[in-house]
Amino acid sequence: MGDALKRRKLAASLAALALGLTLAGCGNSNDPEPGDTATSTSADGGSSPTVSETGDGSSDSPSSSPDPSASGDWWPEQPETMATGQEFPDDFEPATLEHPARNVPKPVMPEEAKQETEAGAQAFLDYRTDAVWYAFQTGDTQLAREVTADGCENCMVQFNRIDTIYSDGGWIAGGYEGGSILEEGFIRGADGVYNIPVETKSSGVKVTDGDRLISQQHPFDTSEGFNVNLIFRDGKWVYITASPRNP
Repeated sequence: MGDALKRRKLAASLAALALGLTLAGCGNSNDPEPGDTATSTSADGGSSPTVSETGDGSSDSPSSSPDPSASGDWWPEQPETMATGQEFPDDFEPATLEHPARNVPKPVMPEEAKQETEAGAQAFLDYRTDAVWYAFQTGDTQLAREVTADGCENCMVQFNRIDTIYSDGGWIAGGYEGGSILEEGFIRGADGVYNIPVETKSSGVKVTDGDRLISQQHPFDTSEGFNVNLIFRDGKWVYITASPRNP
């Protein structure tokens, strides 16, 4: 009974997590104050891909514009390098159904990501991609939490779910999701917030409870993309929220 309850609890956590994998907006972050900061690819449930329970107890989260690999058997694609260009060590092993990722490199923020320029904002988004991916691979959400505003409640919920999955003996494969700033999209608002249009591509996600696949979200490449809100304050960028550009 104890194992069954634990599995049901974890399955619920994983299904909810699959609703929070994309760059869709947190929707509740009106306060640009960083406070204690955190980073996330976090989603509002209304705009994220849907999750459905399958017969084997796993949940499947398709995208409105899925990657061709979304059909049939697939596994999250491993990028050749991290988003910032940081190399993977030779002994790095991506997660499988048998084990979590091993020897995962810890992302390093490039100096350019500390500049209030378009290139700096892109470098920051690349680092954020790596920090969130690192959280998915290891269950360590600290780096992600350090670069996103507290006001993004859904971001915090997502990080807490990642913590729970790993503390309960599960792990996550994939979760690599990058965003590229669109041309002429780097504009600072009167309030100091940059509302930046980006295109987003995800490698997809698979989550296991340690025994079996529980949840997944297919790869996707958004054609419409998202608007990401960033603010540069005290010499650093902070991720505030994001929302679909064409909801």
